[in-house]
Amino acid sequence: MEIKYKTSAWTLIVAAVSGFLASFILTYDKFKVLKDSGYTPSCNINSTLNCKSVMLSKQAEVFGFPNSLIGVATFAMMLVIAVALFFGVRFPKIFWQLVLAGTALAVIFCHWLAFQTTFIIGALCPYCMVAWFATLLVLSVAFRELIQFKRDSLTDESSIEATETIQKWMVPFHLLWAALLIGSAFLGV
Repeated sequence: MEIKYKTSAWTLIVAAVSGFLASFILTYDKFKVLKDSGYTPSCNINSTLNCKSVMLSKQAEVFGFPNSLIGVATFAMMLVIAVALFFGVRFPKIFWQLVLAGTALAVIFCHWLAFQTTFIIGALCPYCMVAWFATLLVLSVAFRELIQFKRDSLTDESSIEATETIQKWMVPFHLLWAALLIGSAFLGV
C-alpha cells in the first residue's frame, strides 16, 4: 500500500475514533443530565468549559434530538471507511464527492455551533470541540482523496508535483484551521 493511502487511513482513523468517543460520551452525559438534573457531566471543568450549559441549550438539539447522536452515527461510518482505506479499498470518485459534500455541511454546522457556544451560550464544551476538530480532519481526507483522482489523471510532471504538494499540506492546513476555530472560541468566551 502506498504512503498516501496510509496517511488518509490513519488520519481518518484518528478523526473517527476521537469524534466517535467525544460524541458517545457527550450523548451518555446528556442522557444522565436529562435523567438527573443534579448530575455533573465529566466535561464540566469550570464556568468556561461547561458542557452542561451547552447540552441543556436549544442549540444542542437542532433537529429535535441531541446533536451528538449525529456524531455517533457519522463518526462510526467514518471508522468503517478508515479501516477499508487502511486495507487498500479504493472508493470511487462519486463516493468522495458525497463525503466531501456531507462533511462540508458538517463543517458549516460546527462553525455555527462554535459561534453559538461562544457568543450566545457563553460556555464551551470540550467534547464538542473534539468533534469540530475531527470533522475538519475528515474534510482533509475527503479533499486528499479527491485530489488523488486528479493526480492520477495527470501526465505533466509539474502538475503532478503541484497536486502532491497540495495533498501533503491538506492535513496540516486543516489542523491549523481547527486550532484557529477552537482558539477563537476560547478567546471569544
